[in-house]
Amino acid sequence: MSRSQIYRRALPLVFGLTCSVVSVGACADERDAFDPQDRTFDLDASSADAPSCLVECSLDGRSIIDTCTGAVVETCRPELACGGAKCQEPCAAAAADRSSNGCEFYFQMPRMTKKYPHSCEAAFIVNTSTQPVTLSLVRDGRPIDISSSLFRAEVGSSTLAPLLGPIPAGESALLFVSDSPPQSGLPLDYIACPSEVTPATTVDTVPEGTGIGSSFLLTASVPIALTSMYPFGGAPSIVPTATLVLPVATWAKEHMIVNGWAASRTGDPSVQIVAAEDDTEVSILPKADIEDGARVVGTLANNKATYRLAKGEHLQIVQSAELTGSLVTSSKPTTLFGGNSCARIPGTASACDVLSQQIPALEQWGAEYVGVGYRPRLGNEHEPVYYRIVAARDGTRLDYDPAIPPGAPTTMNAGEVVQFSQGTGDAFVVRTQDSEHPIYVSAHMTGGAGNDTNVGAPGSAQSFFGWGDPEFVNVVPAAQYLSSYSFYADHSYPETSLVVVRRSSGGEFKDVWLECAGNLPSWKPVGTRGQYEFTRVDLARRGGPGDSFGEGGDTRVCRTGLQRMRSEGPFTATVWGWAQYASYAYPGGFAQRKLVEMPFAPIN
Repeated sequence: MSRSQIYRRALPLVFGLTCSVVSVGACADERDAFDPQDRTFDLDASSADAPSCLVECSLDGRSIIDTCTGAVVETCRPELACGGAKCQEPCAAAAADRSSNGCEFYFQMPRMTKKYPHSCEAAFIVNTSTQPVTLSLVRDGRPIDISSSLFRAEVGSSTLAPLLGPIPAGESALLFVSDSPPQSGLPLDYIACPSEVTPATTVDTVPEGTGIGSSFLLTASVPIALTSMYPFGGAPSIVPTATLVLPVATWAKEHMIVNGWAASRTGDPSVQIVAAEDDTEVSILPKADIEDGARVVGTLANNKATYRLAKGEHLQIVQSAELTGSLVTSSKPTTLFGGNSCARIPGTASACDVLSQQIPALEQWGAEYVGVGYRPRLGNEHEPVYYRIVAARDGTRLDYDPAIPPGAPTTMNAGEVVQFSQGTGDAFVVRTQDSEHPIYVSAHMTGGAGNDTNVGAPGSAQSFFGWGDPEFVNVVPAAQYLSSYSFYADHSYPETSLVVVRRSSGGEFKDVWLECAGNLPSWKPVGTRGQYEFTRVDLARRGGPGDSFGEGGDTRVCRTGLQRMRSEGPFTATVWGWAQYASYAYPGGFAQRKLVEMPFAPIN
C-alpha cells in the first residue's frame, strides 16, 4: 500500500496542522511576503514551536514509527494497516491516508457523443493491500456479474488469463466493464474486448451531450488503485483516453470545473459531476451560459444553477462554451471528470481525440508543480507540449524556475485559465506565493498530423507524421507526491514513455526503483534550486520492448503491462502511450491530502 512520506521536522497533516507533510514551502502565513525572485524554501519554517519527534506510518504501511529515530512504535496486526498514524481496518486506513488508493470508486465512459461506437471499456486494478481483495460492481443500484470479466495482468506481459477468486495481495487484474452487444456492421473504429472476454455489461448509460447519466460503483474489500481505460487496447480506435480514478473517501464539496480543451469543429468541452449519495444538491456558478439538455435546465453566465443528483448519477455538460474556472459546490461530497468529446490541440490541428481526467477537489490543488513532457515523438526535446494553469483565487502570483516559459502567466485571478507551450524536455517549476493560492496544472499532447487545411487560416500545429494525438493529463502537485506506485501500460501502443520526477528529501535525492529496471539512472536537474530531477524510461519503442538495464546475464528489459515503483523519497510517475493518431496518459497515482485550509466563497 502506498504510504504518505512524512519527514523529520515536518508536521504531519493527519494531526490537523496547517502544513502539508510533504509541502515544498512554508506555511501560508509565512509566505505572504512572497518574492518572485526568491529561489529558496525554508522547509522548517513551520516547525519552530513543534515537537521535534512525532509518529507516522512506515512506508510499507505495516507499522507506526518514530519520525526521528525510525524505530517501530507499534506493529499492526496482519488484518490491519497503518493510516493516519494508527493501526486500523485497511479501508479506513486508506481513507485516513488520503491517496488514490481506496475501496470505493465511481467512474463512467468518456463517451460524451454517440458518433463514436461503444468500444471496450476496461479498468485496471492493483491490489495495494497485504490481503486478497474481492470486488463488486454496481450501477443504478443493481449488482453486475463480473465473474467472467476479470482477468490476470502479468508483469511485462499482454497475455490474459481468467482470474477465478480474489486478486492476491500486491497483484493486479483487468476488469472488462462494458462493450457493444454482439452485432454486425460496427464501424472500423470500433474496438472490441478481447475474444476470450465477456464484458460485464453491454448497456451504455452515459447521455448524448448534456444530460443526467449513471456511473459504475466499484467496491473493494481492501484498498486498490484503479485506472479507467477507454477503449482498452484502443490505439486502433483513434480516440482513446485513460484516467486515474480517485476513491470516494477523497471527494469534497468544493470544486472548480476544468475542461480538457476548448471547442473545435470536431468536439466540445465536457464535465461529468458524480454524486455518491442520494439527494446531493450541486450548485454551479458558470463562467459561460449553460445550455439546456436532457433533464438539465441551463442558465446564463454568472447565474447560479442548482441540480439534484441521486447516488451514482452524474451530471454531464457538453457544449461549445467552455466552463473551465466555474465554481462548483455540493451539499454532499462529489467529484468531477473534465474532458472534451474530441479535442483538437491546438485548434488548427487536423485530428482530434477524446479527453478525460478526474479532477482533484479544490482543497487538494497545490502551490508548486514540475512541468516536463514525454520522450519527444521525433527526437526534438523542444517539441511543444501545451500546459494549462487554472487559478483558484484572486491575486495569485506565479514564479518559475529556471525561467518564465513564453506566454506563461505571472499573475492570475480566480477562475482564470491560461495556456502556453513549452518544449517537452524544457522542464520547469511553477509555484505560487502560498498554499492558500492553489493552482491546477495540466499537460497536453498535440495532434499528430499538423494543420487542418480545411480550417482556412494558417495554424501552429506541428506534424509528427501521424504519431500521437491530443491528450491531457493532470500534473501532480509536488505536495501530493507518493513513494510507491503500481500501474498498467497498455500493450497496444507501440510507443510508451514513463516520465519520473523526484524531489529532494533531507538534502538528497533518494533512489527510485522500477521493477523492470532497478534503480533508475540518468537523472536531469529541473531548474536552479536543486529540488527536483527527472528521468524517462521507454516501456515500448517502435512496437517492441523498451529500455534495457544492466549487462550480460543481469540485463533487464522494460515492457508494457504491469509496472511497480518505489522509493524512500517523494516522486511522481506519469505514463504516456501513443500510436498512429492515438494517445493516452495518466499519473501512476498521487496523494489527495487537504492542502488548502481557507474555504472558498459560497455560491449565492
